[in-house]
Amino acid sequence: MTYQDTEQHAERESTDEGRVRHLVAEMYATVSGPAGPRDWARDREVLHPDCRLMRVVRSDPGRPQLEVLTLDGFIAAVTPLLESADLYEIETSSEVRLFGNIGHVWSTYEGKRSPDDDAEPSFRGVNSIQVDRDADGRWWIRSMLWDNEYA
Repeated sequence: MTYQDTEQHAERESTDEGRVRHLVAEMYATVSGPAGPRDWARDREVLHPDCRLMRVVRSDPGRPQLEVLTLDGFIAAVTPLLESADLYEIETSSEVRLFGNIGHVWSTYEGKRSPDDDAEPSFRGVNSIQVDRDADGRWWIRSMLWDNEYA
């Protein structure tokens, strides 16, 4: 591999990282906002139609269980909450790792009832997000696994 090849590879990876970070920012922007309907078409632009969304839920005895949802299932599950309460999920840190056509984002976030910087978070959590680049060169969120820590 020549220096020029290495430089071009680094530039492409940098651009790819920016695209992946944009996907994550759009995902957070879709669920965040004042009480009311969300623009789910926006989520469908970043979450692949076949993606799986997996959240850790607590059963009655408090033991964690994994709930696996399709995109439509996720939308149906969270719409009543988002239409009735203000919610702002704000990314606090992230790490993006890419290799070829796949990648992983480890994204920590806070959930708040107000977008104000000094608002107390209602919860914190981590999203483990898997991405891939399709045959057309487009990056997608293919799966996401998350857990929340409640205050």
